[in-house]
Amino acid sequence: MVRQVKSWVRVVRHGETPETAADGPSEPSLAEVLLLSATIFTVHLVTVSCVTRFWEVIPCALDNPSYLEIARIIRHWHCPHPFDDPHFWGLPYALAGISKLFLISEPVALVLISMLASLAACVLVHRLYGGWVAMVFIFLNFQWIQLSVEGGSEPLFACLLYASFLAARSGRWSLAAALASLSTTVRPVGVFALVSFAAVLAWRKRYRQLAVITLIGLTVGVFYLLPLRTLAGNLFVNFTGYREDWGPTGNGCPLTYPFGALVPSYLLSLHSNNRWYMLVFYSAWLVGGCLGIAAVWLPRNRRWFSSHPSEALFASIYALFLLSYNYRDIAWFIPRFFIPVLPLSLYSLRDWIPRKRRLLWELALLSALVASAFTAVKWF
Repeated sequence: MVRQVKSWVRVVRHGETPETAADGPSEPSLAEVLLLSATIFTVHLVTVSCVTRFWEVIPCALDNPSYLEIARIIRHWHCPHPFDDPHFWGLPYALAGISKLFLISEPVALVLISMLASLAACVLVHRLYGGWVAMVFIFLNFQWIQLSVEGGSEPLFACLLYASFLAARSGRWSLAAALASLSTTVRPVGVFALVSFAAVLAWRKRYRQLAVITLIGLTVGVFYLLPLRTLAGNLFVNFTGYREDWGPTGNGCPLTYPFGALVPSYLLSLHSNNRWYMLVFYSAWLVGGCLGIAAVWLPRNRRWFSSHPSEALFASIYALFLLSYNYRDIAWFIPRFFIPVLPLSLYSLRDWIPRKRRLLWELALLSALVASAFTAVKWF
């Protein structure tokens, strides 16, 4: 099936990612995207190593202490009580398995998994949305660079999430559901991908396939929850552990009305913190991210995303969740929280991406240095 699209893309088959017009710069190749990503990783790694000892950073960076502790619990199959760490166990399972299989420490396994998953995510973004989007995705969010090199759950989650989108595009719904279910064990928002797949299948009246992916999701969920009951003694420890962060005083509901937590979080941070310029930066991320998601449904984009409705639906559900998330410190995590939908936002605003490779490389190197600077500031 061949369909005609606007003048700035050429005719493509159904399900393929459109390329830029022949009279414009050619799309960056996958090799170029991977080279840029490897260069950014190297710059960040070397810069951080010049400031402090890199392997001393890993056990303390972001959520790494929790993931490393949970990985040790899994390896020894013993959990101290009481246990109330809310972080999901998907990444720690991978850490425990890789460290045991290759006889390496958990911090080394964490860096290895994060880097490889980040590279795989770049490959998938290139396949899904093209070279320009993939190139900008690599460096636009400096926290993505930190998480990819210093370790974090986002690279593995993004890899599984984008792989599920690619499987859904080719009609392999069972595989898509399995990958989305696994992504949910890494970060719970992966469930929105499952909901999107189910909604698309229900709309198309493919009830048998809908039942299959529902069964896959429930099966993965049961196998995930059973060890929590055995080791932690609480099936819902991943959720109850977050209650103290929900609402302005804790012990609230995870959801509120749109902007119900965002506005107070920004105002409280502005009142209690002198780094107003960072709040301006995070506010720009919030506005830009919302505009990108809204642009998915513009007439010029709607025609293309109608071929991949599960991705557009996921982006919309995720954005609505993020705007309604009742997390009191959400103002400081907006760039990180927007990572899962960043490629879709970039694709919907692709006309704004400069088609100058030299400029993008310069911005990428600058972003790597900014990421290194933020890491260094935490250690001095």
